[in-house]
Amino acid sequence: MRAWRFHETGDIANLVLEETDVPALERGEVLVRLKCASLNPADRYLVQGQYPRAGTPPFTPGRDGSGIVLHAPSGGRFREGDKVCILGGLTGVSAQGTLAERCAVPEEWLSPIPEGWTFEQAAAAPLVHLTAWRALKVCGGLTHGETVVITGASGGVGTAAVFLAKACGAHVIALSRDTAKRKTLEAMGADETVDTNAPALEREVRKVAGDAPVSLVIDTLGGPFLEKCLRIVGSHGRVMVVGLLAEVTSEITLGLLIHKNIRVQGLSVSAFTPDQAQQAWAEILACYEKSSKRPIISRIFDMEEVQDAFRHLKEGPLGKVVIRIEDH
Repeated sequence: MRAWRFHETGDIANLVLEETDVPALERGEVLVRLKCASLNPADRYLVQGQYPRAGTPPFTPGRDGSGIVLHAPSGGRFREGDKVCILGGLTGVSAQGTLAERCAVPEEWLSPIPEGWTFEQAAAAPLVHLTAWRALKVCGGLTHGETVVITGASGGVGTAAVFLAKACGAHVIALSRDTAKRKTLEAMGADETVDTNAPALEREVRKVAGDAPVSLVIDTLGGPFLEKCLRIVGSHGRVMVVGLLAEVTSEITLGLLIHKNIRVQGLSVSAFTPDQAQQAWAEILACYEKSSKRPIISRIFDMEEVQDAFRHLKEGPLGKVVIRIEDH
């Protein structure tokens, strides 16, 4: 089979398309014939040697994927021919990932593709939506009517958070530096949008928030934006840090934490157990069942174009970057 692999960590150019063996199945694993995968910033970090618990080269990255079951454990949940998507686990972290024609995935981390969804949508959605759900509901404790600010709102986690926060009855303020993207975010359901680069960002956010204090901030950017998030959020507010797109280190004013009684929490989707991920995914799909919307896809690349796809991802597109592994 063909797979994108790197033999040593470093530049993303180390990732090359080559022939390798079909993975042997361990107990409880399903062999999936992949139709689509999608990229996440974490995939690049892994190739660069900046990701914890990463697999030993030669290694195939890719955490998101959808496809058709080729072989499944006898008596399990799936049968040959079932259409499935991957919800998480160690796939693409310490176990070989989805930028390949075949992938071995523990059965507990698979879910049927939702009815009416394409392989592209099913590959684009799980990781970013589960991350957003964990930030909003599991850790953030979002309740109906609260005001939520989402930084980097045009990215994969950002667009997922905009949709899910709105579906949960929140007042959503989306931050993006791009005018066209802000208009798209409003069409997606954001109540207000603000330019991330506004000189007085806190004042602009408070103006559009009106009398309602900002209860929750979902920060996908990190770096200098964490300090801005602390200034934006109201007293007793929560700041959920889910990304490092701007910078990996931050300087913050500790007085803000103390005097505003702010809770700052880092989180990752890998903290889900399989059962928790399945439950969260069911709740996410329930939000989509009440809507005509589908996960946002920026662009679809062919299997041979993964390097082009990573370049596109680095440009900061609106929505997910999908790889079509096989025609369907």
